Amino acid sequence: MKPVYQYLRDFREDHGITQTHIAKKTGKTVQRISALETGTIRLTADELVELCIIGYGITPAIFFADMFSQNEKVS
Repeated sequence: MKPVYQYLRDFREDHGITQTHIAKKTGKTVQRISALETGTIRLTADELVELCIIGYGITPAIFFADMFSQNEKVS
């Protein structure tokens, strides 16, 4: 299973969302979004919830369901 931060990028790209869009919606910099998606900086639970709800417009439960369904496809 990939780390959660890799699924952040996968989810965003799979849904045609740019880092710039997420940055504008959340008030974060594009550099921070990039660092979160590459694991350069640590992703906190609070930040993950914020990215899901404000950035992607979904609940964390939907994000994790998508993450686990992606993992099942690989297995």
